Amino acid sequence: MPNLATWTDVKQVVLRGLFATTLTALIGISAAGISAAGASQLWSVVVHIEYADGFVYEHAFAVGVGTSELSSILQACGSSHRNGSVVRHHCYPVLE
Repeated sequence: MPNLATWTDVKQVVLRGLFATTLTALIGISAAGISAAGASQLWSVVVHIEYADGFVYEHAFAVGVGTSELSSILQACGSSHRNGSVVRHHCYPVLE
């Protein structure tokens, strides 16, 4: 005669199924995000500048930059804002 499943056995099976379902859903969501990001290959590069007097300025340094050019544009952006009145600056890409 087969043994009856205890509440602990049922709970373990349900938790394993819930974990597998959640993991599958997370993988599917991240894969959808990656494929959507791959559709657009254009970036904008934004510069954030903080001056010694407390003034903060953000603007688009470059728009419509291809992925292959992104690193050189980021490097150019970082080196172009070095002067005495700038306390902090950083450049970051934004997917268009």
